[in-house]
Amino acid sequence: MKVIAVSNYKGGCAKTTTAVNLAYDLAAGEGKRVLLIDADPQGNASYVLWKYNPNAHTLMGIYGGKSIKSLIRRSKYGNLDMVPSMTELERVNREASMRGLDPNGLRRQIDSIEDRYDYVVIDCQPTMQFLTLSALYAADLVIIPFKAAAFCINGLELMRDYLEDAAQKRKYAPALNYACLLTMFSGRTKSLNRVMDLVEQDTYTIFDTMISFSAVCENAEDKKIRKPLLKHRKNSKVAADYLELTKEILSVIEG
Repeated sequence: MKVIAVSNYKGGCAKTTTAVNLAYDLAAGEGKRVLLIDADPQGNASYVLWKYNPNAHTLMGIYGGKSIKSLIRRSKYGNLDMVPSMTELERVNREASMRGLDPNGLRRQIDSIEDRYDYVVIDCQPTMQFLTLSALYAADLVIIPFKAAAFCINGLELMRDYLEDAAQKRKYAPALNYACLLTMFSGRTKSLNRVMDLVEQDTYTIFDTMISFSAVCENAEDKKIRKPLLKHRKNSKVAADYLELTKEILSVIEG
C-alpha cells in the first residue's frame, strides 16, 4: 500500500480536482483498491464522491478514539472507498495542541488497513495546520499542484520548507518524496517559460504530465453533476491528462 497526499499551501490550484480524479482513475482505470481520505474540512472531495450523510462519522473520529476502519464508507464507484469530511473537522486543528495530538497518528491508523488497499489518496486543506501536517507525515509521495502564475510559483519555496521539516519530524520514514504538478495550463508562452525556469533551477521535481485548463473541471464538480472527469467527459483533454498522470505516478511508484 502506498500513500499519496495532494497538498499545496495555496488554494485554487486544482488540489481537490487532482485528488478526486487520481483516486478514481487508479480505481476505475487501473483496477487498484483505493481509499480517499478527505482531510479538508471544506469536504469538497466528499461532496463529489460520496452520498452526503450529515450523521455519518468523519475523519474526526480517529481523534476521538475510533478506528479508521470504522469510518470508511463506500463511494459511488467501485474499488473506491473514502473517509469523508465535514466542517466539524476544523475542530481538530483548533484543539490539536491543547489535546497533545500526535501528527504521526494518521499513518498508524492507515497502516492498520494496509491489507485492504493498494493506494490511499489524501486530499489536504490549503493550510499547514495539524491535519495537513498529519497527511505529510503519513505520505510516501506528496503531489503539489501549482499554476504557472508568479504568486503560485513563489509559494513553492514555502511549501518545500514545510515538506523538509515534515521529513525530519515524522516517525514513518526519513525520506519524503514530493513532486510538483502543473495544473490549469493554458499553453501560453509566458506560462511555459515560468515552468522552464523552475526546471532549469534543478530545485523541484516536476511531473512530465501537464493538466490542461478546462471549464470541464468546474462543470464536473457542479452540484447537479458531481462526477470524476472520466464519468463526466471521458473524451475531454483534461480527462486524458489525468489518466496520463495516473500512469506516470504508477510508473514511478511501481516501476
